[in-house]
Amino acid sequence: MDMSTKPDRFAVVIDDESIILAGMEIMLDTWGYQVLAAEDVETVLGKLPGRPVPDVILSDYRLRDGWSGISAIRAVREACGSAVPAIILTGDTGPELIATAKAEQVRILHKPVQPNDLRRHIDAVIAQPG
Repeated sequence: MDMSTKPDRFAVVIDDESIILAGMEIMLDTWGYQVLAAEDVETVLGKLPGRPVPDVILSDYRLRDGWSGISAIRAVREACGSAVPAIILTGDTGPELIATAKAEQVRILHKPVQPNDLRRHIDAVIAQPG
């Protein structure tokens, strides 16, 4: 399976754990993505103007300052004016999260996620017709 990506793909990553954020940024960069990575939603929203619409949003579920991955994805989508494909990475398996994610058309991946699995899921959500 050819898993190559175009070097012009753009990903937004939100995770309040700096080590995870750094690892995701490096991994996506090696896959040919431009990456906007931040520990909080406000930083992402402040850095989005002037950038292209992201190809994908990756977010942790539990974020700082009362944000959830769902609310973060909503905010980024609203700022972009587009239903950007999105994935939440979480250890949470609650039925409310799963129902909300389904309603918001957000894919849930349960931690830990192997890099090849993550890449396959990113490629799949990007390929889905909007």
